[in-house]
Amino acid sequence: MIRRAGIGDYEVIMEMMINFANAAPFSAFHNPQYNVNYITNLITGFMKKGVILIAEKDDKPLGMLVAGISPDPWLPHVQILREYAWWVEPEARNTTLGYKLLVEYVKFGKKLKEKGIIEAFTLTNMVESPDFDLQKRGWREVETNYVYEG
Repeated sequence: MIRRAGIGDYEVIMEMMINFANAAPFSAFHNPQYNVNYITNLITGFMKKGVILIAEKDDKPLGMLVAGISPDPWLPHVQILREYAWWVEPEARNTTLGYKLLVEYVKFGKKLKEKGIIEAFTLTNMVESPDFDLQKRGWREVETNYVYEG
């Protein structure tokens, strides 16, 4: 089941964010030391101006997708829904939960576009992410990010 996160989900969101950070291919994210007040405010902001989706199986949260609406830095009137975290716990990999999160995110983004709230919505895949053939699903690659390691 996919549902929108609520106030009772802060702790599980933070736990999954730690797992997400520790699985990142960039070691600076590993073993994160979060400022709880900052993260609580950030989560609240995403709930108000964006979306946090929770994937559950048997009432156990096993994944999430976090996205927030923000202006383009050069064209602030252009509002973009940006996905910041798409995570599925290892025990739920190779199930449909990750795909179901994506489907709900697309529905949410389409509604915001139809209402004229955003111009577009984005998705970021890490190098280790499974290949969903996003272009076949209506996505267009716009840019690729790199981290300089010397």
